[in-house]
Amino acid sequence: MPKYPPPFGMDNVAPSPTGPQDPGRAYAKQLRWVGEVRFLVFFLAILAYALLGMHRWSASSAQAITSNFYLQILLCWIPLWIVCAVAYLPVSLYRFYLDRKFQMAKSGLRPWLRDFLKANALGFAFGSAIIEIAFASTTLFPSIGWMLAGVLCSFLLMAVNRSLPWLLSLFYPVLPLSNKPLQEKLTRLAAEARLHVGTIYEWRISERTRGANALVTGVGSARRILLTDTLITGLSEDEVEAIVAHELGHCALHHIRARLILQSLIFGTIFCVINIAVRYDLVAFIDDNRGWHDLMLLPGFFLYWNCAYIYGNMILGALSRRQEKAADLYSWKLIGRAEPFITAMRKLTALNLVVFDKKSEWKYMHPPTGDRIAAAEQYAKEHGETFTLAGVAVTTGSMSN
Repeated sequence: MPKYPPPFGMDNVAPSPTGPQDPGRAYAKQLRWVGEVRFLVFFLAILAYALLGMHRWSASSAQAITSNFYLQILLCWIPLWIVCAVAYLPVSLYRFYLDRKFQMAKSGLRPWLRDFLKANALGFAFGSAIIEIAFASTTLFPSIGWMLAGVLCSFLLMAVNRSLPWLLSLFYPVLPLSNKPLQEKLTRLAAEARLHVGTIYEWRISERTRGANALVTGVGSARRILLTDTLITGLSEDEVEAIVAHELGHCALHHIRARLILQSLIFGTIFCVINIAVRYDLVAFIDDNRGWHDLMLLPGFFLYWNCAYIYGNMILGALSRRQEKAADLYSWKLIGRAEPFITAMRKLTALNLVVFDKKSEWKYMHPPTGDRIAAAEQYAKEHGETFTLAGVAVTTGSMSN
């Protein structure tokens, strides 16, 4: 199952490792290992699905049930998704074990399993939409279908982005921010940034995890900001303001639009490459090449899509990391100081417990938090900012230095 990139947020924040025994570094290393095993399991599941002839069985069964080609595709997609979901279950359980071991997860096995089934149901729906778009576009418009599929998938991603508060509410309570003083403070901050922000939501995850996050979703009148209750309770109002200023920076600097455009180009490129593979009979697991009209193309398409998406995500990550740095700078300028950002990032590190360094940043959507804190401290020094650290006044420099 493909893992689609999250919207802009403060997830994956952590400083450079402090030592080999640092729990954050150990946790991040385990998570990377889980991700690698997850892809291996996915590849083996697709391989087993094809070698056992299940793609032939599902194709013949679908053709016996209905003569509608697009309904046949959906019927073939169901067993393939079930096989992948079952194969992922042991790896997902191990991820749950890790979260419990490192005290990130608070919920028991039953709530976790319920969320696992919900997530897979949503993944099935999203995957169904991508597959139907791909097959419909390329069969109806053979010459430009790959391009049309890329555009339509980008609109699909935009729709998911706009409906994120509702999607998150399927897993956690998502309610309008109840802290009125904080809400007024953040509303004034948005006004200073000359941005329209709709409802600010409180994303209540504290009963399930200690992790904290903030993100912005949607564009224009549909723009929303979501703050986890762990962020609100774990940080001071000034620190929350600094994090929200970072999110507003993504809006003011048109990062979401740039990211959607790049995502559209990536989708188009992926479909172009797969279309070439289909045209020249380079797709695995099919007996004879009938192009996009062949139901047995589905497992090969799914495999190629996931492999190509991994490389596409690396390109998207490079853009995202540059945007994160620009949004950091915007945050410091908007609130007029860097201290709340620095202390907020340190607290988020302790809450989220994901530590990575420069050599591993290509796997993440954010730069190492140690680098971001160092940049904030340099900004404070250059602007003569004075702040308190552990009860001691610290003067970081002046404009003349």
